[in-house]
Amino acid sequence: MTTAAEPALLWAIAILFGSLCIGSIIRFIALRNAETATRKKRLASLRTWWMLAALVSVGLLFGRLGICLLLLGASCAAWNELTRMLGPREEDRLAIHAGYVLIVLNYTLILLDKGNLYLVFLPVAGILVLAFCLLSQGEPKGYISSAGALLWGLLFLGYGVSHAAYLTILPAASTGPMGPAGWILFLVILTESDDIFQAVIGRLFGSHKRHRISPVISPNKTWEGFIGGFLVILVLALLLAPWFTTLTAQAGPINLPDSLQAIVAPALVAVLISIAGFFGDINMSAIKRDSGVKDSSGMLPGMGGIIDRIDSISMTAPVYVYFIIGWSGV
Repeated sequence: MTTAAEPALLWAIAILFGSLCIGSIIRFIALRNAETATRKKRLASLRTWWMLAALVSVGLLFGRLGICLLLLGASCAAWNELTRMLGPREEDRLAIHAGYVLIVLNYTLILLDKGNLYLVFLPVAGILVLAFCLLSQGEPKGYISSAGALLWGLLFLGYGVSHAAYLTILPAASTGPMGPAGWILFLVILTESDDIFQAVIGRLFGSHKRHRISPVISPNKTWEGFIGGFLVILVLALLLAPWFTTLTAQAGPINLPDSLQAIVAPALVAVLISIAGFFGDINMSAIKRDSGVKDSSGMLPGMGGIIDRIDSISMTAPVYVYFIIGWSGV
């Protein structure tokens, strides 16, 4: 389950930390004249980015085991945040505890290379186990809201996020200069870059907020930010795909001229990640607003909670996986 890291992966991690160094310098310069509160928040966010980069790097270096443990920790922490936000009934406690067990079993199936069972386990087991745990309490009041909310959270935070780990056993993602790690890093870089540049470009060009996409759920999301984030990850996808994946070399289901082959698949990935990432973000924003909280927790200084960091990937990971399956036919 753990193998020696590919040299290309080591180079990619080195470049990642090099980019963080450059970004840190730029942020320090930009914050020289900022207000104290703003400076404190942005620097806390920067420290958190360094911590997350280190954790992801260690996970990738330890292969399937490292990735599964990293994402298992993220899914369990997010499940804890979600169930606290929902203000659970006393009758929900058993179902909440069962949720942790289901999430652990879900990642265990990936670890054991049981891909076919993984794909159906959590959706089916989630419905059956949560229903049993809630019904066994004998209290119908609040049943449907608890069942719906818990299943919703389990599918996104457990099943959706774990698709990133599923890439470690997906045959179509086993090739490339870095092996499965390259496909995972490609997903993470595009998803997080889309999040970052949506916010940055939205602040720079959409400060008037006249072009909000979802004013009530997420007022800071603007069309300027959405389009700008997409254009950034489109360029990144085209540049990084040959180094991280084999998307540019796969024929795909459409017979394309060689001149287009290296462009179409990465461009489609950028489109899908941009759209899925946006809906993953506002999906969790809607849950937080419905629960009356701004951040899911204070676990990640300057960013909020774990949910605030993995909300987009809860949708981009499954969309990315099923695109790869469909495009490669494997």
